[in-house]
Amino acid sequence: MKLSTLGRGQSARITSVHHVPAVIRHRLAVMGLIPGTAVELVRRAPLGDPLQIRLDNEQLVVRRDVAKLIDVETL
Repeated sequence: MKLSTLGRGQSARITSVHHVPAVIRHRLAVMGLIPGTAVELVRRAPLGDPLQIRLDNEQLVVRRDVAKLIDVETL
């Protein structure tokens, strides 16, 4: 399952970011989006892009095209 397919309020754990380009993968790691991290989809922008996600006590915004490359498993 991809991060981009989560429903509003749905939680998941990141399992892989291998298909993300190295530069973007580094930025995601700095933000804490690494395998093993639990995330929750807070909401989508009106046209579906970007996605607002929550991890720990932080809220981040991720572009849909990047979210399509992040593998997750639902919790």
